[in-house]
Amino acid sequence: MKGNQKRRETAAASPLQPFFIFGYGKAIHRMGLDGKNQRRLVAGVGRSIFLDFHFRDDTIYWADKQTGVIYKAAVRDAQRQKLFSDKHISGLAVDWIRNSIFWTSKAKGKIKKIDINGKNEVTLVRHLTQPCAITVDPIDRFLFWLAGETAPSIQRAYVTGQKKSTLIKMTQQAKALSIDRQEKRLYWVQLGLPGKSAVASCDYNGNGRHILDVPLDVRSGISVFLQHIFYTDDTFGVIKRVNKQTGEETLKVNIKPMAKAPVDIKVVHHLNQPMADSSAPGCDILSGNCVSVCSTERGTCRCTEGFALTKQGTHCEDVNECALWNHGCSLGCENIPGSYFCTCPKGYALLPDRKTCQVIVPCETNIKCGHGCLQTDEGAVCVCPEGSLLQEDGHVCTGCTAPDRGGCSQLCTSVTPNGWQCGCLPGYGLHHDGKRCIAAGPPSFLVVANLVDVRQINPDGSGDQILVEETNGAIIALDYDPVENKVYFASTSQKTIERIDFDGGSREVLVSDVLDSPEGLAIDWVHRKMYWTDKSRATVACSTLVGLNRQTIVSERLEKPRGIAVHPSEKKLFWTDTGAQPVVESASLEGKSRVVIASTDLVSPSGLTIDFTEDRLFWCDLRRGVVETAALDGSHRQVLLDNQVGRPFDLAVFEDRLWISDQEHQQLRSVHKRTGKNLQNIHGLLQPASIVVVHPLTRPGADVCLHMNGGCSQICEHKLGFAHCSCLPSYTLATDGKSCLPDSGSTESTHLSSPKNKVG
Repeated sequence: MKGNQKRRETAAASPLQPFFIFGYGKAIHRMGLDGKNQRRLVAGVGRSIFLDFHFRDDTIYWADKQTGVIYKAAVRDAQRQKLFSDKHISGLAVDWIRNSIFWTSKAKGKIKKIDINGKNEVTLVRHLTQPCAITVDPIDRFLFWLAGETAPSIQRAYVTGQKKSTLIKMTQQAKALSIDRQEKRLYWVQLGLPGKSAVASCDYNGNGRHILDVPLDVRSGISVFLQHIFYTDDTFGVIKRVNKQTGEETLKVNIKPMAKAPVDIKVVHHLNQPMADSSAPGCDILSGNCVSVCSTERGTCRCTEGFALTKQGTHCEDVNECALWNHGCSLGCENIPGSYFCTCPKGYALLPDRKTCQVIVPCETNIKCGHGCLQTDEGAVCVCPEGSLLQEDGHVCTGCTAPDRGGCSQLCTSVTPNGWQCGCLPGYGLHHDGKRCIAAGPPSFLVVANLVDVRQINPDGSGDQILVEETNGAIIALDYDPVENKVYFASTSQKTIERIDFDGGSREVLVSDVLDSPEGLAIDWVHRKMYWTDKSRATVACSTLVGLNRQTIVSERLEKPRGIAVHPSEKKLFWTDTGAQPVVESASLEGKSRVVIASTDLVSPSGLTIDFTEDRLFWCDLRRGVVETAALDGSHRQVLLDNQVGRPFDLAVFEDRLWISDQEHQQLRSVHKRTGKNLQNIHGLLQPASIVVVHPLTRPGADVCLHMNGGCSQICEHKLGFAHCSCLPSYTLATDGKSCLPDSGSTESTHLSSPKNKVG
């Protein structure tokens, strides 16, 4: 038994005044229902979270939307534990009877479950359409969730994942599903035009639908308790209360507006988490299974290793191995759900047995370790920083705090001192290998300048297609604009900068004078500008995307500028100079505040590109045959490839790969962007020059709704480089995902906005 079990039973049994919990800034706060006594419960949880609680265990559960990590913390001591990680989490609900956590995975279309100790992951429901905002009634054994954005609905299944059904289909978007377990009704926010959102409700079967007549400004949170609906008003930073049946008696709970909008509000009280009316020992009557256990035998519950049965014999609780004195740790011990790990004080580290602490000593001269050594019977072994493990060679560490970041493509989260989990940034999904991050959306492709043409090629080198032909030309530089879907290219022989649609059409000449040798081109897809280098004129210049308002922004201390790249969110330009004093530099978008990124060990720095997922710069040296990388300020510079790629002219980066144009071998080549391993020849070309990777995620911050409303007939919202279309009230999105069709005027019961569906 855990030592705090008695405290928990006392807390659960004592009369407790109801209170709110909600996300506030980067913390979780509590507040009385009278708007008083607001205080912080847990800090550092992230700005955007999903939130729930376990009343009987006095515990809060939340998921960070950005990292996808699920945590829990006791209300009284706020000691958090990491339970699980799922990058695509879109809703969270706690089953306080079976001690389970459910969540929806919007991108993967799944509902998953784990025990409250973070173990026994199970996928309950698959093949759903954008599920989110899950909630649960453990007594009636139902899960409810919202599904779909273009064709919203409320769906239901048993807590086992069986018997999935659609309760209601809607013509307007829905958000923030909540539940009234006393009266067995669902409540949700029905979105309309700004200021016209409303709260609707129905029973557990989708019948008895009711829409409150009073327009509510509800966007991020709703909770039902007794006779009232509590919701967050993002505009004024307050929590409001209305009668759940009439929509009247509107009251501001907190008179003084909050500095930050409250997020995902919940009312904590035992009435919101009622217990089943059963005191029978043995197995759970409702499901025929024990709660939080691995097996049953003749009506007796059995627990997994690291857990023990409660006195009632129906639930399993974590065993605190550190309190039993048989854990084997020589100095420190830390308990985690279902297990434990040993710890050491500063200046000590664990031996390979992971139990014995020994003092860290300096390594001998023939051993290269960055964090000291430990003396063992087999000789000295390297010490790894917390969050990393020593690999089999006894010298190299792997983990979140090691150079390899545990093999993770993007995010690495330490779970224990010697364990970690990989995660991905928004727009990317974790590969089944648990390490690589794969971009969502359409397949990516390369666009390559090939002196006499511009080609579109698949990332693996297949599918060669000519976009532009210039028989007598010398096309060296190119880039693309994701907003208008156009390719921009420069010819040093024609002395022009032109553009063309990806889908074809006529070429459009943008700049045809004041150009001598345009060898670098960069499109600012956010601020709608075009930048280029002119090697002969020794300048960096810019204009609008149609070639107007041209101006030279850098001309001093330049000799032979070549490659150029733009970072719109940082408002910076980067370029290379192949002159007598070769250099990689940066400046503001106006050419001011110049900074030298690299000036040593350079001969002819040519192309450069930016990895926006890591904010790192890559460049290549044409004469040295070297590819290097550094942070945007030039720090942490390292050589990725040395004398392996002939004469590298340009490069491009996406996901885990780096593509290089090798003019000596007339090849496009690719390599792992972090390790420099797995170098491959992927496609032969006449004279490969500039390269770009085309995919919505390679141009973060691009607002594709700026051009022709993103192809949407009514409402366009840009997310991660994609256009998401929706319609005004009384219209329905067509099957093409862009057009809006007027509603037929049907009064079928599935249309919530119909007056005949309102229940008095």
